[in-house]
Amino acid sequence: MYPSILRMFTAEPRPAECGSPLPIRFGLGELTGTFAPIYLGLVVICGLPSGRSLALFGAAYIGAALFFRLPMPVQPLKAMAAIAMARHLPPAALAAAGLWMGSILLALSATGGTAWLGRFFTKPIVKGLQLGVGLILIKSSLELVFRHAPPAAAGLPPVGSGFPSPTDFRDALFLLVIPQLPLTIGNAVFAVSNVARDYFPGHAGRATPRNLALSLGVSNLVIGAAGGLPVCHGSGGMTAHYGFGARSGGATILLGAGFVVLGLALPADAHRVFELIPSWLLGLMLLYPGVCHALLIRRLKSRVPLAVLIGLIGAAAGNLAWALAFGLLAQWLLDARIVKFVKA
Repeated sequence: MYPSILRMFTAEPRPAECGSPLPIRFGLGELTGTFAPIYLGLVVICGLPSGRSLALFGAAYIGAALFFRLPMPVQPLKAMAAIAMARHLPPAALAAAGLWMGSILLALSATGGTAWLGRFFTKPIVKGLQLGVGLILIKSSLELVFRHAPPAAAGLPPVGSGFPSPTDFRDALFLLVIPQLPLTIGNAVFAVSNVARDYFPGHAGRATPRNLALSLGVSNLVIGAAGGLPVCHGSGGMTAHYGFGARSGGATILLGAGFVVLGLALPADAHRVFELIPSWLLGLMLLYPGVCHALLIRRLKSRVPLAVLIGLIGAAAGNLAWALAFGLLAQWLLDARIVKFVKA
């Protein structure tokens, strides 16, 4: 069903561009992969319905594998997760964010707007926001490490939290979607397309920016409507899958199937699995992706001070939308001054 929906909206790639899709293989090398510990943080901090979200997460994995025929990663949206945990936002806000992201990405895919929008989100902007996400994750991880009592899932919001309210949609747009969008376009659309071609030359013709935006749009609309966890693809996730031996979509089909089975088997009691995880261990699990995300700024070669300021503003405010607004304004001022100097 998932591939059929995508084909309805997407023109088939030219054979010369596409090559041949990889066959689906199942083996020991295909079992490897990583599941972001951010998911666990959202379950115990924000009350994300663990069984339903896990099943939807796994379904997105399986759908992406069947269409792209690659070990395409599916990950929680890091900026959204970091802000949601820092502000203890309810699951309804995450669902609203998924509906926003799905609608926006579908519109960008249908109109070709990804390329136009990508001009504004330069490397200093994206790396600065990544630094902010990393610092927020580090802060959340330290809070968990030094919390003496384990997180109590019994006190979390009920699983059936209902459809998002207008307030949820407003908060989701300004707190979660606006900060996340440039990172998603940069890392989950353009970067993944490039990485897929590097790792699977001749077999990654379906992994175009337009198809990736379409995949995320469909996935997040379905997940948001069902009250799950908004997702993205990620270049780092594909590198992890490939590095651990995954060479086809079989890796992510097996991983996704495991998530679906666990989520359906424990629809109301999956949180009890997470109750067994000490808060300090969960904090350490969050610390690693936080540090790695913050260190992505090392790859930046120009306007490093601007990126650092963006990251620090986002971490201090706990809201990357302010950091993004500052970055776009500062970038415009710098570019205008440079252009004026050259013309003079």
